Amino acid sequence: MALMNKPITKTKNPIAENRKARFDVAVDETLEAGLILDGTEIKSIRAHRAQLTGAYVRLVSGKPMLIGMHLSQAGEAERVRPLLLHKKQIKELQEAMQTRGQTVVPLKIYLAKGFAKLLIGIGTGRKLHQKRDLLRERDITREVNSELKRHGR
Repeated sequence: MALMNKPITKTKNPIAENRKARFDVAVDETLEAGLILDGTEIKSIRAHRAQLTGAYVRLVSGKPMLIGMHLSQAGEAERVRPLLLHKKQIKELQEAMQTRGQTVVPLKIYLAKGFAKLLIGIGTGRKLHQKRDLLRERDITREVNSELKRHGR
């Protein structure tokens, strides 16, 4: 009798989201990583007391670490937290950071089957003129959509 793989059910509601990261970095690829947390830290995440603004991912002695995430109810609010990834994914991160010069940023935290998961984005940092162009494009799209709605199309 063959075992069937059950689909992974994820909650679509993020606990914390780093919206500025998508603006600062052009994300090409995403990875899902587990977080190693203690009791008070997972309680903070479940209470929606996590902040990812200013957080980033670095490889420390070949192990991926989340640096700069703030958990308000935890004992050490901004300690360095290890991430759980497969060896192949760690090598991919290392290659992206060292050879291609890409940036690795945390995008959002959510719960999947009771475990805290982190969505990591890999991409290149945007220059100031690219950010301005992006804002300009958003404004134009917003204006076009409002005109279309106003004229009933």
